[in-house]
Amino acid sequence: MSILYPLFFKPVYKDYLWGGDRILKTFNRIEPSGVYAESWELSDRTDGMSIITNGPLKDQSLHDVINSYGKDLFGSQASFDRFPLLLKLIDAHDNLSIQVHPDDSHAKTHGGEAKTEAWYILDATEDAVIYAGFNDHYSQEEIDEKLDTRDIIAMMNTIPVEKGDVIFIPGGRLHAIGKGCFILEIQQNSNTTYRVYDWDRTDSEGRPRELHLSQAKQVIHYEDVKDPRLTPTLLEETPSFKQWSLLSSSFFEIEKFLIRSSLDWSQTNQFDILFFRSGTGTLKWKDGTHPIEKGMTCLLPAEIESVELDVEEDLELLRFYIP
Repeated sequence: MSILYPLFFKPVYKDYLWGGDRILKTFNRIEPSGVYAESWELSDRTDGMSIITNGPLKDQSLHDVINSYGKDLFGSQASFDRFPLLLKLIDAHDNLSIQVHPDDSHAKTHGGEAKTEAWYILDATEDAVIYAGFNDHYSQEEIDEKLDTRDIIAMMNTIPVEKGDVIFIPGGRLHAIGKGCFILEIQQNSNTTYRVYDWDRTDSEGRPRELHLSQAKQVIHYEDVKDPRLTPTLLEETPSFKQWSLLSSSFFEIEKFLIRSSLDWSQTNQFDILFFRSGTGTLKWKDGTHPIEKGMTCLLPAEIESVELDVEEDLELLRFYIP
């Protein structure tokens, strides 16, 4: 018999050169002051492993739990040998590099880990933009010629963003997060990134970061002129809550909830990731409780059929799952 229950985790921080201070300030986190570019909220990777902070499994890693209780955690998706998704907070105090990740087919052909991702804009400065795909049909030769220069920016979709926007970045889509964006990112569990242009930045010794042009050229979708922005769809509205679909794909689903009063949360043989964007309350289940505060991430194992969200201050949460 499994001992699984709702799991909470210790964030893993990354201090890349383009980071800022919004992760700590926004979610009232007590960490040493400094630059925090990313916070890996839920991760099954050796370079940023999630550690459980509550209950009998406290201090165990997510990967250890999968090894011991994978079937109960994943339910009908029990074939995973590691957690298939990675959830991050990203604070872009400066522009991220122009980059691309392989899709599933190119990863199988050329190597690396496939990576499709999506961004929920938690906040953005007035001039914040993202770059994604191309703004016209260009030949592969035109793109390759300018790929590692500032000229590539003029060929890409440059999209102003604001709080609540949703952006889809499938593998193969050339992209970058612009400065001023504060983002919640869900992605396939991958760390394969091919950098093509880095805004002419250099380190303290005047050296530029490594580029990966040959790999990028093998995986870029050169005909990608689709609008990456998604329009939320209202699924249900009751006196207690509102529910929207933000993204539906074979990789993952994203839903948003605004919960005004206590709610029974049920599942159907799948795991749920819940990120609490704002509000306070208590998560209750058969054998325990856990306080809910903004910025927390909870993994609900598949074997848990229902929990109760006891609301004190209206909860806004993002739900992620695999269909």
